[in-house]
Amino acid sequence: MSDTLRIAAAASFGWTVLSLAAQFAQARGGGRSDLGARAGSPWRGLIYNFSTAMTPAHKESVRLHPVEFGIGLLLHLGVFFAVARAAALIAAPAVPTGPAALGVLPGLSLLAGLTLFVRRLAAADLRAMSSPDDYLSLLLTCALLAGAQAFQTGLLSAAGFLAVAAVFFLYLPLGKLRHALFFFVARADYGRRLGYRGVYPAPREGGR
Repeated sequence: MSDTLRIAAAASFGWTVLSLAAQFAQARGGGRSDLGARAGSPWRGLIYNFSTAMTPAHKESVRLHPVEFGIGLLLHLGVFFAVARAAALIAAPAVPTGPAALGVLPGLSLLAGLTLFVRRLAAADLRAMSSPDDYLSLLLTCALLAGAQAFQTGLLSAAGFLAVAAVFFLYLPLGKLRHALFFFVARADYGRRLGYRGVYPAPREGGR
């Protein structure tokens, strides 16, 4: 694999990391401080918001749309795998392709991504609220997954996969793909705030 391409992919990945870090630093300290008396534990609220609060029993969007949730979860698992695989190739090109059991994960995630793309095009309500970024982000994600699957099966060289990944990393901090970081940042922030106020963990029926 060309060292030049590895350096270019590394620079693209570094751009993503530095850009997201700068956006995170800029976002910190925003919003109003909690001025009321502390009524609970911020840490317990944070942990609750990443565990129990995400289960179908507590998350209406999951409970009412289990199929869409499953498709989205499969998509994100594949993206995490593809990003990790690209980062590993940048760091050490000789790293093997990974466990055979994960060999088809990018392909399955690609099918999930294409399903969501077609659904966005076909549903009038989704089309009405979609921006060009929604379509471009999903297409770039599908391209990354296709590249990862082709690389896993030997249809695409490591250089080819890194070229696709470099384009994905260049765009990641610029649009909705940055939720890869800010989903966790936002959820941690409001979990901590609701924990401070004693709202999280939510009381059980009949008392705490």
